[in-house]
Amino acid sequence: MNERSLARRGVRSVLLALRLRGPLSADPTAQILHALVLALTIWSAIWTIFTLPLYPNLMARLVRLRFIMVADLVPVTTLILLRLGHFRQATYVYLTGQWAQATYNIAINGSIEITSTAFYITLPILATWLLGFREAFWTAGVCLGSALILALRQGPTSVFLPTAPLRPPLLIWANLVQLTLTAAAPVAHILQTLQQYKEHLEQVVEQRTAELVIARDQADSANRAKSTFLANMSHELRTPLSVILASSDLLNESDPTPDQREDIDRISHSGKHLLGLIDNVLDVAKIESGKQELAIAASDLLSTVRMVIEMMRGRAEDKHLALIYYQAPDVPRYVRVDAPKLRQILINLLGNAIKFTREGAVELRLSAKPGDEPGYAQFCFDINDTGVGMPQHDLDRIFEPFQQVGNPSQQAGTGLGLTITRRFVELMGGTLLVESEVGRGSCFVVKLPLELARASETYGVELAAGYPFILESGQPDWRVLIVEDDPESATVLQKMLTRAGFQVRVAENGVLAVEAFQHWQPHFIWMDLGLPQLSGTEATRRIRQLDGGAETKIAAITAAADASGYDGMRCAGFDDIAFKPFRQTEIFFCMARHLGVCYSSSEGEGKNSHQQAGGRPS
Repeated sequence: MNERSLARRGVRSVLLALRLRGPLSADPTAQILHALVLALTIWSAIWTIFTLPLYPNLMARLVRLRFIMVADLVPVTTLILLRLGHFRQATYVYLTGQWAQATYNIAINGSIEITSTAFYITLPILATWLLGFREAFWTAGVCLGSALILALRQGPTSVFLPTAPLRPPLLIWANLVQLTLTAAAPVAHILQTLQQYKEHLEQVVEQRTAELVIARDQADSANRAKSTFLANMSHELRTPLSVILASSDLLNESDPTPDQREDIDRISHSGKHLLGLIDNVLDVAKIESGKQELAIAASDLLSTVRMVIEMMRGRAEDKHLALIYYQAPDVPRYVRVDAPKLRQILINLLGNAIKFTREGAVELRLSAKPGDEPGYAQFCFDINDTGVGMPQHDLDRIFEPFQQVGNPSQQAGTGLGLTITRRFVELMGGTLLVESEVGRGSCFVVKLPLELARASETYGVELAAGYPFILESGQPDWRVLIVEDDPESATVLQKMLTRAGFQVRVAENGVLAVEAFQHWQPHFIWMDLGLPQLSGTEATRRIRQLDGGAETKIAAITAAADASGYDGMRCAGFDDIAFKPFRQTEIFFCMARHLGVCYSSSEGEGKNSHQQAGGRPS
């Protein structure tokens, strides 16, 4: 081991030996104060040894030693108190000793301008660090008072102490060393505190980051669980609803008696209402996740509005309310809009108006004016009621999810209707305004900029009102394969297509679907996605690889609530997709788009038909 290592090791040993031990050993402030006092004590000893030979005689040296011994009582006492754990007492002793020494040096030199005066500045700083602002205030007062008294008494005092024959620069340098050591302590403490704060902040940031990661993972897990739940709920509820609604359509076409038709309509309306409640929950979930999209298509706006009016008329009559509908004469009939969402907007607003109106009337006024862009019009839907009204502070809260206002006995439903209504209106680029007065009623105004439908798009819309759909004569024998594992859904769809004139077969799983295609070569396949043994996607892939499979039109059927995977289904080989519960118009229009099928609006009528090119005749 070389001399440098030995020296470094010796210094380290000395520093460890000089560390504060005892009750205050873990206190960083006490450690710094201990080091400061120890450094000043060592400096005082070095200074005494260096300057003592400079005094002129033995008497002067003895007086100097006596003064040094008395002065050293302060740091020694401070060190003892620190080791015993008495921090405040040690601080008081140290500050008092520093003040006394500075005052004595100024007094014997007869000048307030010497460097010892700077201790009057450092002592309040030390007091702030060691004791707090209150003690620092008193320390500053004592120092300022002492400086004022000494300034008024300029000149040497009669205190006997031989003056050391030192040159002023050396004396000034010695005082500066002591002052530097004194001032270094609070600076060191500040730096140490900043370092501790930095380390603490880094720990807090690291901890918070870890907590955020955990929270994010938990949120992702919860979202995945919610998505799984919604998918399962959608499939489990929409599949039987599809059967109920499709069966009611078939029953309506079987020439029922008036009483039977009334019962069938009641079943259909109840099924649609249940579907609406399910859709409310699913729509809010899709809106919150940003997955809600518009399905824009040409629609008969006036028929849609009249349908809503007829649906709501029964509710109004049950409460003996007048349901008034006014339509301006210049309102365009055919527009490009997401008709189901528009219908839901009107149902929600009219339903709320009827629910919260005890007597009087509910009114819907429809008007339109030219839009800001060519081919567009601005439609305005005014829904007025004479109901209970709402206070001003509730007007914003009614659009929040699961929030309802008014009489608790009238608060039926999910509390999501107005939330969904506003989101749908915003999604369509429109605005929803509300005015209300307690006891006078409410007025909801929906303004939507809608594109006008082109003439080529209105033909299919006109035909939709003329179902049941019947194949026109003179067409090929269209073969349709239904791949569905739910017997009720398969039966309803088979009856619907058979009644229209299609040749229909049913396969219960993907394996049977591939076999049926090989033996029967259908023109069109309705493929359910949730099949046992072989999924609908895999069955489609295998069919596409067979002879004639590339030309066959295949449409997916799903009860999933989310349509975001539509593009992915096209990539998987599907030509189109239908969501349960589907209606007859969706089924027949889809086949017309891809096969070029021609329909009559009723048997024996060929004047109303629908045809699109692209079919594969047999």
